[in-house]
Amino acid sequence: MALNDDYLSCKSYEGHPADPKNEGFVLFQKADRYYFGYQGPVLFRSEGYSDAASRSKGIISFKKNIVRPGQLAISEEGGKFFIALQAANKREVGRSCEFKTRTAAEKGLVQLGATPPEKKKATRTPKAAPEPAVLHDTVYLSSLQNFLEVHEYLDRPRIWDSYGITGYVKFQANNGKHYFGVYNPDATLYLRSEGFATEEERDSVFDLMDSTILLEENYKIESLNGRYYAVLFEEKDIIAISSDFNSFIEAFITTPGGRPREIQGTMF
Repeated sequence: MALNDDYLSCKSYEGHPADPKNEGFVLFQKADRYYFGYQGPVLFRSEGYSDAASRSKGIISFKKNIVRPGQLAISEEGGKFFIALQAANKREVGRSCEFKTRTAAEKGLVQLGATPPEKKKATRTPKAAPEPAVLHDTVYLSSLQNFLEVHEYLDRPRIWDSYGITGYVKFQANNGKHYFGVYNPDATLYLRSEGFATEEERDSVFDLMDSTILLEENYKIESLNGRYYAVLFEEKDIIAISSDFNSFIEAFITTPGGRPREIQGTMF
């Protein structure tokens, strides 16, 4: 987890070795903190992480959110302006170097493909519509468009069986994207990933899945179109989802926190 207000000067992020797994990123360590920098159209800096594994998770979050609309914003601090990148839970995962003026920062947003905020005229604000009821305090699953049908993850060569007869699969689908899946002991599908443009992106999220799959606090049960799914997540980023179920309970008992005690420790 990144430390608050632990950004270094911009020069501290220059001249470091490139990350071979993530194009555009550099990695370095200073004292007992681990940092990354992103050398895109605008140089971004990370805060300090306590270890390399936490930094890797920060890079995954950065890559997901840098392309999401609305996650970049201009902030002012001490008369200087900078562009901040936030995750969906509002946690900051990167900050640009300083700009002397807001106009310069807005040009930086344009370089990143974002639209600077318009100066709005004062208008009467209509009464907000009520928020839809949700299963939990946060909705993680809003669409299945980035996932394949369940059967497309099945009957594929397993890369290893580290959990006994449960297996992992990695594959490239006909659409050219890269996916992974996790099987139950009976060879049905436990979890499935969304599609990634490259093997490197897929493998980064696969490694994150492998380290969090048994943590019950990283699961939510979500409802979509009348079906229920177990969602494995990190912060507010979806790592993988289950097959669909008829009820909340059916989905819940597949998760580490919901398995009957007599089978805990045998699913994986």
